[in-house]
Amino acid sequence: MSNKLARHFFILCLCLSSFGVLAQSQETSSSQPLPPITVSVRQYTFFLKPGGSFTFGLPKVASPIRIEISSPSTNGGVQTPSELMWALVNLDSGSSNITWIGTNSDGSTLGSNSLTGTGVLANIYGGSAPTTIASLIVANASAGTLSVTQSSTTTSITGKYIVREYF
Repeated sequence: MSNKLARHFFILCLCLSSFGVLAQSQETSSSQPLPPITVSVRQYTFFLKPGGSFTFGLPKVASPIRIEISSPSTNGGVQTPSELMWALVNLDSGSSNITWIGTNSDGSTLGSNSLTGTGVLANIYGGSAPTTIASLIVANASAGTLSVTQSSTTTSITGKYIVREYF
C-alpha cells in the first residue's frame, strides 16, 4: 500500500512540476509586445465667417474616433480659455447612433449620444462659458456627419480651424 501511495505521490509531483513549467512558459509568452497598430489621420483646414459651418464625415471604422479641433488666433496672444476642443466619438454602424465624450476649451466635459443628447459634442469659449465662439455638433447622425459651427452672435471676424480625426 505504501508503494502504491509513493507512486501516486510521484505522479502528483510530476504533474505539479509540469504545471509550473507550463505556467512559466505562458507567462514568458504573454510579456511579448503586441504588434503595432496603424492609425490613420485625416486633417481639414478651413475658415468660417460668423454663422458659418463646415461639415465632415466620420470614417466607417469599428473603433473609437478621436477628433481634435483648434482655432489658432492670429492676434499673437494667448486665448483664455484655450483655443482647443476635442471629442472621442463612436459611430454605431448598426443603429447610426453617435456617442461621445467631448472636452470644451475650458476643460469642462460633455458626454451623450445622438438619440438623447443636444447634439453638442464640445465648444470653444470666448473668455468663459456660456460665450461660445464655435461648437462641434452632430450634423446628421444617420449619415455619420459632424459640423464645426462658428457663432454669429459672439464673433465678428473670420475664424481659422484645423480638424484632425484619428482612427
